Amino acid sequence: MQKHSHFKQILDNILSDSEQSNLSLGNSSDELSKLCRAFIIQFYKEDPDNNESCSILEAERNNPILKLFENFFNIDEINISSLSKSTSKDHMWNLFCPEAVEASEDSNALSKKLLEKRKLNNIKESENLLTNPSKEILFSSNVLITTPLDFSSTNIPEEIKYEVQEYKNLNQSFWYDHPIPLDASKDENEIIYGLENLDNALAFEVQRGNIDKLDKITLILSVSVTHQGLEKIALKYIKSIIKKHLKLKHIDLFLYDEDTCNKITLSVFPDKHQTNNIMGVNGNYGRHFTFLKYILLLWNKFVDSKMRYSFKIDLDQIFDQEVLFKTTGFSIFEIFKNQKYWGGTATDQEGNNVDLGLLAGALVNKKDISQGLFTPDVKRPINKDLFSKFSSKKIFCPEWPQSVSTETEVMYKSDDIQRVHVTGGTTGITLDSLKKWSPFTPSFINRAEDQAFGISTIQENEYLSHCHGKDLIMRHDKHAFATRSIEISKIGKEIGNLERILLFSNYAHIHELGYDKLKHRLWPFTSSFLSKYPELLTGLIFLIDGCFNGGDYVISGSKRLMDTHIFCKTKLNTQLQNEKVFWKELVQRLENFNDSNNNLKSIIRSNKI
Repeated sequence: MQKHSHFKQILDNILSDSEQSNLSLGNSSDELSKLCRAFIIQFYKEDPDNNESCSILEAERNNPILKLFENFFNIDEINISSLSKSTSKDHMWNLFCPEAVEASEDSNALSKKLLEKRKLNNIKESENLLTNPSKEILFSSNVLITTPLDFSSTNIPEEIKYEVQEYKNLNQSFWYDHPIPLDASKDENEIIYGLENLDNALAFEVQRGNIDKLDKITLILSVSVTHQGLEKIALKYIKSIIKKHLKLKHIDLFLYDEDTCNKITLSVFPDKHQTNNIMGVNGNYGRHFTFLKYILLLWNKFVDSKMRYSFKIDLDQIFDQEVLFKTTGFSIFEIFKNQKYWGGTATDQEGNNVDLGLLAGALVNKKDISQGLFTPDVKRPINKDLFSKFSSKKIFCPEWPQSVSTETEVMYKSDDIQRVHVTGGTTGITLDSLKKWSPFTPSFINRAEDQAFGISTIQENEYLSHCHGKDLIMRHDKHAFATRSIEISKIGKEIGNLERILLFSNYAHIHELGYDKLKHRLWPFTSSFLSKYPELLTGLIFLIDGCFNGGDYVISGSKRLMDTHIFCKTKLNTQLQNEKVFWKELVQRLENFNDSNNNLKSIIRSNKI
């Protein structure tokens, strides 16, 4: 372990004497927490726990957790002089998160610089403006389903009560932020909450005269599950609770699970035995996010040619029509019709051509909306709190650029900028942009799938980007009903954020634009996850947080991070190129596809509720 000659220099920058004493082995929460602490204490010979720490590490030298540290803490590549240039005794942001330095030292200057960078020139409206949202926008959302928290709960619908028991002791296949357990009560069920509020928002459009009282929007729901094979049970579950609890007046609802996606792929690619399972909805978020964009292409071709746009919402978000109308003077459909640049073109500050075929809205938290519609949903960190204890925030703090970017870019009140910082539940795309660019979020991306989508199109002189949805703000309500699910999924989400650093960084290093130019383009928030030292950064965060979390965090985290590390080094580039070819070929094949027997149309419309 002592071969990491410069590791202590990093620790010394962020670990005070008092914090070192709090890291004592006796304060460990469990054996895994103790193992992480021992790894740090081994570098401090004067520490009273040093001998015991070295003994623990020697006894556990074949432990896969220590193997991960061995792989991730090779810091010979770092310019050591940069370690000694730290401008703060409190943190290492200058090396691992320079965006946080910029945001925290002078947020006003960063905000001004950011707006200048996002400003567009030569903006031209779409040549074919959106006029009827209910008929031209294909709405979509995603549902994430997991096994019951209590397999004996009376909340489990009768239709699935016995079938679901076989999943009682099976290992989880996929991880999501806050999946809906099959025993969720009505009040904590995101499906019921989201659909009911969406239907109410559409009733407001009827009152405004924007849609006829018999009109319906089309809403596509992808159905992702945490355990392979749970798909059929999940479909039964969704149909059951909707039938029991909802009477939707203004929504035509269609469900798409992994099986349905496979049938679509086989129909379009009957001559290919191997399509690498690219199009689907299970697993990493990039899969369902991309599918929900391409369903527009399928819908326009085989179901309704009037559909030329799609817009994704999350079911824990709602259109608060009363606040929207009171603040802006428009309902949500009127706000959609006001997006004159959605589908237009412009040039950016560096003279590159920008296709504004993507649309990005914003969020306000339910607890904050009384302060006003334009209240950022991300608050600035407080450095005094961050530095009051030993934590990974001293290494990496993307919350700083995220908060300033949200205030400046996401909450912007005009429509003359492009958006790089986006939120997945409020994004749209035009049919023309899908056909032109074949954009996609790689299926290996499991966090920030929304940020990654546009990266696939960035070229030297032209790219696809999001126009800023002026006044297009949804209310975010997840903490109003999903508290239990959020808490249970907390560890998985934290590990996912670490995987994000590895995946985005390695993606950037092979991107055709080049790492430095791409990081500059994605500055300041998304760029913070692009690191020159992704393994070292990820390992440091994991090690420090492991000292306090222990348990499942360390066990599942070490396996997932090592698997991700190996994937990045051995398979990422091949997977990326395969997917790039797949989506381009899908667009080309659909252009000339002849569904003479309506088989594909039947598949697309098969799971209507």
